[in-house]
Amino acid sequence: MNKDILQKNISSISKYNYSVIDLYNIDFSDINNISEEKGNSKFSIIYFENNSKKYLLHSKYDPMKEVERLTKNIDFTKDSIIIVFGIGLGYHLLKLKENISKDTRVFVVEYNTDVLKYTLGNIELASIFDTPQFFLIFGDELQIKRQILCQVSSNFYNMAGNIQYVTLPNYYIYNDKNTDVMKEIRRRLSTYIVSFGNSLDDMLDGFRNNYKNIDAFMRTNSINELKDKYKNKPAIIVSSGPSLQKNIKYLKEAEGKAFIISCDASLRACELNDVKPDAVASIERLKETYEFYYKDKNIDNDIVLLGPTVLWPQIFEEYKGKTIIMSKNREGEEGWWASHFDNIEHVDQGQSCATVAFAVAKEAGCNPIILIGQDLAYTDGKIHSDITHTEYQGENDEKNMGIDTVYMKDYNGNSIRSNWIYQMFKNWFEYQIIISPHIEVIDATEGGAYIDSSKVMTLRNAIKKYCNSTFENKIGDYLKDVNITKLEKINKYDTLIQSIKSEIKDLESIKKISSKHYKKLMDIAKNYNFEKCTDKMLEKIVLNMQSGDSVIQKVLNSKSATKLYFKQIIVQTIINVKKIGNTLSKENVKRNYELQLNLMYMIKESSQVIIEEYNKALEYIVSKKKHLKGEIYEN
Repeated sequence: MNKDILQKNISSISKYNYSVIDLYNIDFSDINNISEEKGNSKFSIIYFENNSKKYLLHSKYDPMKEVERLTKNIDFTKDSIIIVFGIGLGYHLLKLKENISKDTRVFVVEYNTDVLKYTLGNIELASIFDTPQFFLIFGDELQIKRQILCQVSSNFYNMAGNIQYVTLPNYYIYNDKNTDVMKEIRRRLSTYIVSFGNSLDDMLDGFRNNYKNIDAFMRTNSINELKDKYKNKPAIIVSSGPSLQKNIKYLKEAEGKAFIISCDASLRACELNDVKPDAVASIERLKETYEFYYKDKNIDNDIVLLGPTVLWPQIFEEYKGKTIIMSKNREGEEGWWASHFDNIEHVDQGQSCATVAFAVAKEAGCNPIILIGQDLAYTDGKIHSDITHTEYQGENDEKNMGIDTVYMKDYNGNSIRSNWIYQMFKNWFEYQIIISPHIEVIDATEGGAYIDSSKVMTLRNAIKKYCNSTFENKIGDYLKDVNITKLEKINKYDTLIQSIKSEIKDLESIKKISSKHYKKLMDIAKNYNFEKCTDKMLEKIVLNMQSGDSVIQKVLNSKSATKLYFKQIIVQTIINVKKIGNTLSKENVKRNYELQLNLMYMIKESSQVIIEEYNKALEYIVSKKKHLKGEIYEN
């Protein structure tokens, strides 16, 4: 081992790689299962061992020809994410560095710690990792998941459609691991893209609920009041999966000895089993949530309601107990509304009632967190437990399960039917386990899909092991009584009115520049026939189109909430533009033009729709202020 080379490599890796944290825990002087032979190439011939078998790390005859074969199918004309399985001796990495575009990112995955030790201790790769283009991922399954979680950032979403692979010849022995890494990276990118928002209609639904919930925001308790109040005490999350009816009869034994949070759909099941949860978690923004689970329901005042800012307004208006309202996003309209209220904190709540409940239990310091009814699959051909979802006639059967079907593994490794939404929930739980390894997550569902790295137990055994002492205080004891004066309300209305006017001004600016560029694009179609364009004409078209970048940057760099309304369509457009590649051709320029024309049309038209919705919010708050002032003057 050459200590100078090792230090240079680690120094360069430390600039851009999260994995350097794990490198510091490696003893580079202790290398096993690596052997060398003298060869004709610049470096010795290296063998590595796996399961007592020896494998060549690279070609013993001509490593450079081997590199040509490995990279011959890589399309260097496209900005891509390239996943490289095996660090080798760096021959292939140097080849990639010489040919990739400046926006391409390369993830080098190495499972064999001895190979990693040998290479970093003997081969100078500082020129490779001394750039923000190459990332090292290595270690055991948990380390790799954690590194992917941290290193595959949102900055890479635009290349989600251009993922390419390079695999060292003998790394076929890691095929299963390779597949898992590919899935994990794709899953991480997909999670980021989904986080940019759904349809405009869906976002506007959330916007309307937010401005109609402003009085509820003022009087809600903060999640900070619950911070670590249940430190190292058990929590039980009651979900509504088909397996719930198997073991909910034991839940009564944990009452008062665990922080019990029921999903809104599971409240009925708790009532049937004489269990009063400490809190109920909700997440859906539609009216049906209110009608199915809250309207005319006699929910005990001691049960605290947990949920995001976007819940249907009547839920907060009519709820008799205390509430803890949280923001799901730091950005966008949800984050913007929450920024006006000191008592509303951002919490990563996931996408389901159960993930909201888990997030609150985590903030409260609970450990372990026990899951029941969390099937995440169609157990026994059902979507939900019969004792929770009787309101949904006709939904709870197999004929309605054909949409977006996926298959996952159950506790025994068998394939079980599910859908992509449940898979998204499962991914969220698994990410939480990765980033919070100190929290023990117990899956006591007794059915359904296996949540990786969770501990599987029966509910009865989990209660017996963890729920042994009675809590001194109930959740309500930690939450203060909130009283808001009329003057405080009026002041808050004034702040919101000014903020909304500022947002409208920003939207009008976006509408103006997108309309202007849309007209320029329409003129291109009038002045040029793409099929007959010379290269010079194509270059001129591309130059004219480049002003569209300033429109996109103005939207994405906006400090207002408005950018999230357009981010999803911008993201999808950029992904498709990246798929085209960087080669100048009639087909590529025409496709790029079509994508940009559609984008500008969507931005200018959407801007007007959003402006109209902001004006409605303005009118609503002005009306509330006027009405409240009238009450003050009358008194």
